[in-house]
Amino acid sequence: MNLFESNYEAVKPLSFQLRPQSLDEIFGQENLLGKHGVLRKLIEKGTLTNSIFFGPPGCGKSSLGEIISRTMDCAFESLNATTASLQDIKEVVGKAKRNIEYYQKKTILFLDEIHRFNKLQQDALLSYCEDGTFILIGATTENPYYSLNNALLSRVMVFEFKALEKQAIQQILTRAQQKTGISLSPFLEDVMVEMAQGDSRVALNYLELYQNVKDSLSEEEIYQVFMERKHSFHKTQDKYDMISAMIKSMRGSDPDAAVYWLGCLLEGGEDPRYMARRIMIQACEDVGMANPEAMLVAGAAMQASERIGMPEIRIILAQAVIYLAISTKSNSAYLAIDQAMGEIKNGNRQEVPKNICHDNVGYLYPHDYPNHFVTQKYMEEKRKYYFPQENKYEKLIEEKLRKLWENKEG
Repeated sequence: MNLFESNYEAVKPLSFQLRPQSLDEIFGQENLLGKHGVLRKLIEKGTLTNSIFFGPPGCGKSSLGEIISRTMDCAFESLNATTASLQDIKEVVGKAKRNIEYYQKKTILFLDEIHRFNKLQQDALLSYCEDGTFILIGATTENPYYSLNNALLSRVMVFEFKALEKQAIQQILTRAQQKTGISLSPFLEDVMVEMAQGDSRVALNYLELYQNVKDSLSEEEIYQVFMERKHSFHKTQDKYDMISAMIKSMRGSDPDAAVYWLGCLLEGGEDPRYMARRIMIQACEDVGMANPEAMLVAGAAMQASERIGMPEIRIILAQAVIYLAISTKSNSAYLAIDQAMGEIKNGNRQEVPKNICHDNVGYLYPHDYPNHFVTQKYMEEKRKYYFPQENKYEKLIEEKLRKLWENKEG
């Protein structure tokens, strides 16, 4: 036992000190953790298996880990993927095996920010999830269907947590006041509920700030402090604004702005793999047929992001961002597929012409003809979706298509 443990407890933030200790102390997430919630039933029955908790910050994912271990009478190990290594995983495996051998007890590994693990690190978890060495509970703010690999996803259940509703934030603040003896005016309590934006941690941080200044400032002055602090909070909206800024800077051919916003995102701890996916989409949506090699550059960056982490991946992403920003732009492919899908959605469907059905009856093999081209029907009713735009590469494409199809029926 650490003789100084009480000292460490005293300096922990209020949001940490007031973490719920049981399922009954968790507010919100009624569909998962309410009286009839599916996740609650699995926990209480002790049948919860490998799981991913996906949702915004401050919605209760992290607090739930230790509650599950106590309710299911399991040993508990916690790691954060931003700092954990493969060696840390091996140490947890060793502890988990000893818990099974000596105490016939399961171990829960709570892995926060699991989306920050690269493919190699995620793969290292697979066999232990499968053979029951530990029960993996991963928490992430990113959509796991994009940020986790398929092999890991096939071995877990995914539970989506929502941002807390105002009523839940109100209940959390009421409980906190009861536990600490702090008394808020209805006005400041309403302000905290509004400013929390569904994040319990933010609400409790405001309560702690109030506790620290209430004896020296008036209510109006405290309100002004809250307003100043609000602008310094890095919320999810800030992240999406910066991603939007990076994308629009690339689209607008400003490599300096694009690199700057990329840097802001990386410095803020954003997952490089998420940005690599956005860059890949940008290559097709905004550069497209004006420079098809952009997709190769973006694809290489996305592949690299699966194998290389920070800080080195910043250079690869920067090169891709600059390349897209300085490339000639075209959204012709984007417009083409949207127009085609729009017509299909509106019921304008066509039958496949018999000559290009799988049985090949009447099919003319283009390679048997001059210039590897022969006129034949590819749609029952010819429609045009792809319109080459005004750039060097697509002008060549337009001329080629004109020569092939001019005065010919498809």
